[in-house]
Amino acid sequence: MIDKKIKLIKILVVAGGWSDEREVSLMSGKNVFSCLKKNKFNVKFLDLKKNNLEQILHYQTDIIFNSLHGEFGEDGGINSFAQKNNIPITHSGAISSALCFNKRLLKNFLKKELNILSPKEITYKDQIKFPVISKPNWGGSSKGIKFLNNKKDLKKKINNHQNLIEEIIHGKELTVTVIENNNKIKALGVTEIQFDSKHYDYIAKYTKNKSLHFLPARISKLQYNFLMKISKDIFRVCSCKGIARLDYIISNKNGKIFFLEMNTHPGLTKLSLAPEQANYQSFSYLYLLKKIINSSL
Repeated sequence: MIDKKIKLIKILVVAGGWSDEREVSLMSGKNVFSCLKKNKFNVKFLDLKKNNLEQILHYQTDIIFNSLHGEFGEDGGINSFAQKNNIPITHSGAISSALCFNKRLLKNFLKKELNILSPKEITYKDQIKFPVISKPNWGGSSKGIKFLNNKKDLKKKINNHQNLIEEIIHGKELTVTVIENNNKIKALGVTEIQFDSKHYDYIAKYTKNKSLHFLPARISKLQYNFLMKISKDIFRVCSCKGIARLDYIISNKNGKIFFLEMNTHPGLTKLSLAPEQANYQSFSYLYLLKKIINSSL
C-alpha cells in the first residue's frame, strides 16, 4: 500500500548546493534520482544554487528528497525552508540536523544524555601532547582536517570557534548506519574501514579501491553489539529521522570506544557506506530510498 502511495506522489530530489561538499551531493542526488526514475516514480531533480532556491516552490512537489550535504543541507537550513512552506522533506528535522551538524555541541549533548566517550577537546590550559587533530566543527566528507605538530600550528587554529581540536586516537575506524524501518529504529551493521592515508580523507572515501571495508567489522561480538545498540540510542535521543550514519574509533591502546561524529545525511553514492550496509541486510538501494521517504510522509 505504501509503495503505491509513493509512486503517486511528486518527489523532488534536491542536490548540489553551495557547500564544499557540492560535488558529493550531486553524485548522491543523481544516484537517488536515477534509481527512482528507473523504477517509474514521479521524480524531478533540482541542482540547487543560491539564486534558485525559490524554484523549489515552482515544482509544487509533495516531498523533497534532501540530497544536500554540508551548509544549508545538513544544518537545518533547507528543512526550515520546507517547513515554512509546508513541504514534507526527508531526513532529520531542522533542530536535530542543527544539533548533529555541530560536532562540539553534539558531543557535549551525548556525554550528558548517554555518558558517551569521545576524544578529548584540546585547550591551551592542557598539557599538550603533539600531534593533535584540527577539524571543522561542522561539515563532512573529511574536508578541512589538519594535523597540528607544534604550538605555532596550534595557535593558528585554537582561537577559532569554527575549529574543533582534539587528541588523536589511534585505532580501528568504524561506522554504523541506522534507519527507520516500519517506525522501528534499526542498525544495519558495523563496518570497519581500512585506508592507507593518514586519516579517512575525501580521496579515501570517494575513490574506488582507496579504502577497504570489512563488514561485519573485525571486532569482538560484545563490541559489535554495543555499537549497534548505542547507535540506535543516539539516533533516538537526537530525534533523528529516516537515516543517519555514526562514526567511531576503537583505541589500540586501551580498547575503549570513542564516538567521533554523526551524519544525518549520509552519502548515497555508489561507493557510500550506507547503501553497502543496507545491502548487507539484503535491502536493495531502492528499498533504502523508500524507507527514507516513508519516514517523512
